[in-house]
Amino acid sequence: MKKGKLLGLAGSICLIIVMAALPFMAACAAPPAEEVKPIKVGICSAETGDLVVEWVTIAKIVKMTFDIINEDPPLGRPIQVISSDGMTTVEGEMKVANFLGGQGVAYAVGYCSDGLWAALPTIEKYGTPTFTQWAGSTRLDKTPQGKAGLFFRNCGGDSIMYAVPGLYWEQELAPKGAKTIAVLNATDESSRSAAVEARTNLEKAGAKCVYATEFPPDQITFSRILADAFAANPDVLLVMTSQEQGSIVLKQWYDSSLRKDIPILGLDTWFDLGILIPATGAVDNVLIKANPAVGEDIRKFVGESYDVFIHEYQKVYGQGLIPEDPFAPCMWDAINIGALAIEAAGDPSPAAVSKAIREVSNPPGVKVHSYAEGIKLLRQGQKIDYEGAASDCNYDEYGNVYPPSGMFMVVDGVWQEITVYSSEELMTFAAK
Repeated sequence: MKKGKLLGLAGSICLIIVMAALPFMAACAAPPAEEVKPIKVGICSAETGDLVVEWVTIAKIVKMTFDIINEDPPLGRPIQVISSDGMTTVEGEMKVANFLGGQGVAYAVGYCSDGLWAALPTIEKYGTPTFTQWAGSTRLDKTPQGKAGLFFRNCGGDSIMYAVPGLYWEQELAPKGAKTIAVLNATDESSRSAAVEARTNLEKAGAKCVYATEFPPDQITFSRILADAFAANPDVLLVMTSQEQGSIVLKQWYDSSLRKDIPILGLDTWFDLGILIPATGAVDNVLIKANPAVGEDIRKFVGESYDVFIHEYQKVYGQGLIPEDPFAPCMWDAINIGALAIEAAGDPSPAAVSKAIREVSNPPGVKVHSYAEGIKLLRQGQKIDYEGAASDCNYDEYGNVYPPSGMFMVVDGVWQEITVYSSEELMTFAAK
């Protein structure tokens, strides 16, 4: 073969190789597609400490709600949940507030009565809009952080929650002859706040306090206190303390020769009867507490929003099941509102989210009953008004809501709601 033909053939082969390699070379040269950056949202959990039993249910709500949101996340960016255990202590929740603020979360949800009020300065330092699903100390009623759009409470605070015993006294206990109360409470923030509000509202309803005492949260012997309280011959006993310490009080009362037919009003976080009841049937028709309304009693006030919540819960956790914790719908509402606020703001920065929270939760706007409804309308440029599963979620100037609440009693070994009061009834009574 002649040299010219050989050169021509070699050139052709080289051209074929180059042409075949062009797509690969172009792909290598092109900049990589921009990775979608997740949006961080913080959770102050209660995986240890006095609220650990309640957190089991709340944790289910957290997972379920964020799973739904991430099917169509705000701004098209997936939510990354940053969770840290506050241990149901002041020190633990202050550390969590600092950690979540340092992470730059768009908003945070969780905390408890004892820790949240102490963590508010840290929350303010980072500008983190923060929701809680718990009732919370009266220290949270009118905070500068609430006024600044950094604190939102999705459950009625103690000043509203403990109007329930006052109404119950007027309508149920006083007509049966009840006249006097004895108050026993621990000195931690949540116990003291609940005791003060319950006593205030009971006295407003006509009850007379014949005995009152406080004790440290770690006290374990109550025989002398119980003897002194019962010596005053009260018609109702208030025991405002943690679930663990409350179980000790009840056990020592049950083992004593003191009367057993007296109604005992406990803290709103007394849920686990396995801890509280010293013997089967020991506190049937005796132990009572105030809590957010649940089931059909809340449904008649909030309607479709509660139905949506229960439908989603049962899709994930089983037909016929409802959350065991009455504060569960409050957590659902808080997470949804925060995510909708991100979309409405068009920016996941804490400052932007804070300003948008009332824009998506308060009127005016098209009423929506779920995240899915809300995100669709926001993307159509419409103003929305999120209606919650626990309340209307219309935050006042300090970030409070005023949901229906009820009185619960242990009947046949389980908590049962025995009466419920509307938001209007509770607010009217509290304002007396």
